[in-house]
Amino acid sequence: MSFLYHFNHANNADFKSWTPWYHADVLVGYANEKFKERGIRFGLWRETDNGLVIPDQSEGELSHLFARFAKKTYEEGLLWSWVGEPFPVKASVTDPTRFVMERTLTAPLGCLTFGVHLNGYVRTTQGIELWVAKRAQNKPTFPGKLDNIAAGGQPAGLGLFENLIKECFEEAGISETQAKESVATGTISYGHTDGRGLKRDLLYCYDLELPDSFVPVCQDGEVDSFKRLPIEQVLSIIETSDAFKYNCNLIIIDFAIRHGILNGDNTPEYAELCERRNQLKLA
Repeated sequence: MSFLYHFNHANNADFKSWTPWYHADVLVGYANEKFKERGIRFGLWRETDNGLVIPDQSEGELSHLFARFAKKTYEEGLLWSWVGEPFPVKASVTDPTRFVMERTLTAPLGCLTFGVHLNGYVRTTQGIELWVAKRAQNKPTFPGKLDNIAAGGQPAGLGLFENLIKECFEEAGISETQAKESVATGTISYGHTDGRGLKRDLLYCYDLELPDSFVPVCQDGEVDSFKRLPIEQVLSIIETSDAFKYNCNLIIIDFAIRHGILNGDNTPEYAELCERRNQLKLA
């Protein structure tokens, strides 16, 4: 295993095995075979030579149509979980929201999705230490995996920084005043499939330097525990295992590059890592 392995794993999607679907002649997502066929029977879309086409309806009508489809597939067991959080459906980063759909449905329909991830760190006389969360065992996705101190998908109706502040408090008890000191550091993107869905993610990354006295406390039950570890130990875990949720590896590697902890002298794959941080073609 290596640092580069995690970028390859996160970008493992073969888009040729998924059927593209369109709204108003614009590519919006990719459906797997089961959801493609179920969507045809449901009347969600019709099949053409180029892919699947959804009705040319208003934002509200499409949101209602996809809400009914999500509910139906969940009741049938085809949709494996339910979050109850509407996600915006967009064709690109700059595209206005076309409609919204249940968060869990975005993966089997291969929608472009967004999220926020925070590196919470402390400067000590020995160097940088990073707060690491361990996901609760009852989480429907990646239970027990290591994670960033705070992170979350980007729901409809919230700004990015507003969402970050919300996630900071819910997952780690970071106050709004403290969370507002977070610094935007760029984005990480990837296309990943695990057999159930296609994650076309763009993650907005943030750093937050925390005082030595700060101890995170989860407020929403999604985190089992926290540990503050030297960044070198965190990187060793990443380099030798898959203990972290797969996308968190990318966020932390990016952090280590930006802070000069990984560099051209100590990391043979440094140049390629720098190039690989944004691979997904978003538009």
